[in-house]
Amino acid sequence: MQGSSSEVTENERNDSDLGFSEKRLILIAALLQGLVLYALKSSAAVEAWSPVWQFLCYTITLAIPPLVIISIAPRLTHSYWWIIGGYALLLALLGLYQGYQCTPADQIRCDWPVEFSITMAIATFILAFMLRASATGVQRLKKPEYSGLFHYSWDNALTAALTLVFAGIFWLILQLWQALFKLVGVDFFHDLFREEWFIFPVTWLVAGCGAILFRSQQSFVLTLKRLLRTMLLALLPLLAVLTIVFLATLPFTGLQPIWDTGHGSALLLWLVALLLFFTNGVIQDEFPFSRYPTWINRVLLLALAIAPFYAAFGLYGVYLRVDQYGWTPERLWGCVVALTLSLLALSYSISILRRGAHWADGLRRINTGLALWVLAVCVVTQSPLLNFARISADSQVERLRDGRVALADFDFFFLRQKLGRAGLDALEELREMPQIQQDKELADHLDALLVPGRPDWALRENPLQATARAQRLREIPIFPEGAELPPHSAALQVEGKDCERQERACLWLAQDLDGDGTLEYLLFVHSASGNKDRHWLQVIAYAAGDSGWQVVGNNSRETEEPFDALKQRLATGQISLRPSRWQGLYLNDELLFDPTQ
Repeated sequence: MQGSSSEVTENERNDSDLGFSEKRLILIAALLQGLVLYALKSSAAVEAWSPVWQFLCYTITLAIPPLVIISIAPRLTHSYWWIIGGYALLLALLGLYQGYQCTPADQIRCDWPVEFSITMAIATFILAFMLRASATGVQRLKKPEYSGLFHYSWDNALTAALTLVFAGIFWLILQLWQALFKLVGVDFFHDLFREEWFIFPVTWLVAGCGAILFRSQQSFVLTLKRLLRTMLLALLPLLAVLTIVFLATLPFTGLQPIWDTGHGSALLLWLVALLLFFTNGVIQDEFPFSRYPTWINRVLLLALAIAPFYAAFGLYGVYLRVDQYGWTPERLWGCVVALTLSLLALSYSISILRRGAHWADGLRRINTGLALWVLAVCVVTQSPLLNFARISADSQVERLRDGRVALADFDFFFLRQKLGRAGLDALEELREMPQIQQDKELADHLDALLVPGRPDWALRENPLQATARAQRLREIPIFPEGAELPPHSAALQVEGKDCERQERACLWLAQDLDGDGTLEYLLFVHSASGNKDRHWLQVIAYAAGDSGWQVVGNNSRETEEPFDALKQRLATGQISLRPSRWQGLYLNDELLFDPTQ
C-alpha cells in the first residue's frame, strides 16, 4: 500500500524544481498570451473577421499557454510536445466548429461562449495533470500512477487558484497606487492603469510570475492542501449524516415536493457531488477512512452505499422536465452531470458491497476512469457528434409537430436567441409549416425573428399568448359600469400578467385624473400575503402618450380589506379627485422637482 498522496515523493519534488529554461518558457507563454489577447480584443480588423476565425484564435490563445505554464517540468519526454500540438489541433477544430454555429454573422450574434469556455477549461485541466503524471522524468510516456494523478490534480488546482489570488492582490496594490497619486493631482498612473495595452500584458506576466512562485514553493502548496484536507475531514461526517437522514425522511414525505420546487434535482446532485468530493479529499491514498473511529467509518460507508439513490432521483427529475418541456442545452447538461454522478456513485456503492473493508482498492481505477470520461464528454459535447443546440432545436420542433405543445404555447424566441445556427435553421423550417403560414400574426412574428441582427426583445412573447392575455385583461371588471378599456397596448399587458396568478384578483377603474377630458385607467391588483387579515394592493395608472398607453404611476401598500369589499366600494361610485398636497417645482417651463414621483 502506498503512502498518503499528501506527501510529495522525492521524484515529484525534483520535478517541481523548475529550472531557468522552464521559468523562462512560463514567462514567455504568459506574456505572449497577454499580447495576443490584447491584439485580438483591440484590433478593428479582428472585429470584422468571421466568428469561425475569432473562435479559433481565442480558443488556442486561452487554452494552450495555460496548459504549458501549468504542466511544463524538467526532464519531459519528447512526446510531451507532440501531445501539446495534437491538443492544439483538436481545440482548433472544435473552435472552428463552434464559430461556424455563430454564422452567418449578420443574422446570429453569439455572446461570450460560457459553456464552451468551461468545458475547454476542464479538459485542459485534466490533460495538464495527466501529462505531469505520465510525461515527467521518463524517456517515453508511461501509464500514470494514481498517486501521481491525485497529487498533480490537487497541485495544479491550488497553483491556479493561488495564481489568481496573486494577480488580484497585485491589481489591488495598483489601484491603491493610482488613488494615492490622484490625491496629489497626478493622473498619469490613473490613466496608465486603465489602458488595455498595459492591462493585458502586465496581468498575464504577473500571473506567469505567480505560477512560477507557487510551483516552486511546493511546501506551501502542500501545507494548504493539508489544511483543506483537515476541513474536509471534519465536515464529511456531517455530510454523511445529512445523506442518511434525508433519505430516511423521503418515504414519509414522498418525492413530489422535490419536483415541485423546480430545482430539487440540482440540490440532490449537489449533495452527491459534495459527498464524493469530500470522500476523495479525505481518503487520498489512505484506505479506508483510517482517521475515523469505527462507528463513524460505518456511517460514511452507509452514506456512500446509498448515494446512488440520490443520483437516480436527480436523473429521474431531469427526465420529468424533459418529458414535460423537451430538451434544452441546460437540461442536456443536467442529464450529463446526473449520468456522470450516477455512474460514479454506483461504482463506489458496488465496490463497498462487493469488497467490504477493502472497497477502496478499486478507487484508483474508478477515479482514473472518471477523469477520462469527463475529458471525453468535454470534447464530444463541443463537436458535431453531440451538438446540444441542434438536439434541443430538433426536440422543440418535434414537440410542436406532433402536437405535444400548442402553437400558442411555443417559445419561438428561445430558438432564435439561445440556439444559434441550429435555432435559426429550426425557425426557417417552422416558417414553412402550413399552420403558421395560415396564421398571419404568427407568420409576421417569425418573419420579424428572422430579420438579420440581434432579435428585438419585444418579440420575446408568442403573439398568440399576447392576444389571449389582451382578451383576458378585457374580461376583468371595469368601473364605473359602461366604461371600456382603451385600444390594445403593450404597456397594459406587461403589468396585466400579474392578474393571471391564482392568488391575484384584479379590476379596472376609469378616471380623468388630470382633468384634460381624457380618461386614464387604473389597474388594481389585489393579492394575499399569507395572512388572511393582511393583503397587498398595487395600483398602476396608465395614461395616453405620444407613443401609446404608458405607466404614469405605481403605488403599493398593505391593506386589511378583502378584494370583494374593495370591489363593492368601487362599484358604489363614491370616488373623488383631490389636488396633491405638494406642488411641482419649475424653472420657467422646466420641471426640476416632482414630489409625487
